[in-house]
Amino acid sequence: MTMFALLAVLSQFPIDENTATYEKLESADGITLLGRPVKGSPYQEYQLQTVAPYQVTDLCEAIFEWGTRGSDSPGMVLSKVLVDGENQRIVYAHISQPIVANRDYVLSVKREWLSPTHCRVRFRTTTESAPPRPEGFVRMEKLWGEWNLVAKAEGGSTVSYTLFSDPGGSVPAFLVHGGQKSAAKDSVTRALSKAKAFVEKKK
Repeated sequence: MTMFALLAVLSQFPIDENTATYEKLESADGITLLGRPVKGSPYQEYQLQTVAPYQVTDLCEAIFEWGTRGSDSPGMVLSKVLVDGENQRIVYAHISQPIVANRDYVLSVKREWLSPTHCRVRFRTTTESAPPRPEGFVRMEKLWGEWNLVAKAEGGSTVSYTLFSDPGGSVPAFLVHGGQKSAAKDSVTRALSKAKAFVEKKK
């Protein structure tokens, strides 16, 4: 798949098409969690907001690299870059969780600078470059989100992370909601940890 084709995959994004209003669900440890419905789905789109004491350039680099090359997310047993580029990549992953069948997905990831102080990293599932689905796996076909990282005038950056995930298969929705919120919060915590390690490594 060419980078031009990947750009086309990301040109229409579900987040932009969702006009539902976010509702504040909770706020703890400096992170605010919001949620909004997604038409035709029993699952919500979540957004988490916080402030980080890091430059937006460091956050953007750390999050893009971890999001495309990292393999330490909960339940992840395989992560492989299928198409590699400086700012656009396709990643294939296997997820194993208790009770439910194993999942796999193929994710297109794009990093872009909307201004000198605003970095956005977007991701969504795609069928491009997808390998055959392993026997016994359920392929996740509705997974998307984005990181919006904006520099603050007084230092540090605001961090906004949006995530929608439909596990596919026949998993009851009530078994998923709590896990999705926990996973989203874990992603933000891990991202800030990766940014901290990235900054300390530069010293």
